[in-house]
Amino acid sequence: MAEVDKKMRELGLRFRNPDEGWLFWVAYGGRTGFDVRKRYTNISKIDGKVTSCRYVCSNEGHRRKKKTEQVTKCFRAEIRTDCKARIVISLDRETGNYELKQSCEDDILCDEDLF
Repeated sequence: MAEVDKKMRELGLRFRNPDEGWLFWVAYGGRTGFDVRKRYTNISKIDGKVTSCRYVCSNEGHRRKKKTEQVTKCFRAEIRTDCKARIVISLDRETGNYELKQSCEDDILCDEDLF
């Protein structure tokens, strides 16, 4: 597995499978101090292989607005702060490895003081 101590912005970092990339992201998030989640995984319709994945900070984006005007019984606070910390890995079909194609730290915008 790739070293977690390497810089995140090192594009071209290689993983044997998407799970190895996920473990790298979980370890990096733990070391840096933020929680992580999987944003999406693209799977090829032709051969069923995972072609790309985006792993993000758990605070990425914003919650969807409800279309109904119902009053909720147990209101949950908004915790998403549109954090930009993420990586995208994609399959290199020639070698069969997954390569880090995109990373964005934005000096880790997850500010724990907001909660």
